[in-house]
Amino acid sequence: MKQVIIGNMKLKLSVFIIFYSFLCFSQELKYEEVVTVDSTTKEELYNRARTWVKQTFNKKNSSIDVDDERLGEISASGILDYRKQKSYFGSGCVEGPIRIKFSIFLKDGRYKYIFHSFEHKGSGGYGCRKTDYGIITTDEKAPQPSWGKPSDKAWNDIKEVLKENIELNASDLKEAMNKKHESNNNW
Repeated sequence: MKQVIIGNMKLKLSVFIIFYSFLCFSQELKYEEVVTVDSTTKEELYNRARTWVKQTFNKKNSSIDVDDERLGEISASGILDYRKQKSYFGSGCVEGPIRIKFSIFLKDGRYKYIFHSFEHKGSGGYGCRKTDYGIITTDEKAPQPSWGKPSDKAWNDIKEVLKENIELNASDLKEAMNKKHESNNNW
């Protein structure tokens, strides 16, 4: 009986350690913010957000996945075509699409946006193997590709490109969310 209890405790401890390590060491990279927009209704914010999302995610590789005015939620996904900003060995192996997911949640007088689930797929280059990093995390070290040594230069460059892109999009979103929707303008 004592061995069963100890075995159960070891199993529970093992599951806890594995779960905890995922939470602590491989957190998905996200950019999120809650923004206050004084005396603006949820409906008006929804109209502004919907217009911005339709303009921003209007390419053939983009989609609007959730569009719910009642709940005050819009979610979309799109592709950022990653091209190296810095020169490093094997950069052609890493260049390729990064899927980006975006969600915005709306309430009277405020909204919360999240850019998340950045999933990288390398396209491969001349004389090298394709390098897929998968979901981009906050880890400082690059994940180990299936074929060999990871490139921290590529990993960090991808995160810099994402940061710049998200900062531009977030700034553009904030500007759009502060303008009256065309249907509410006096014309």
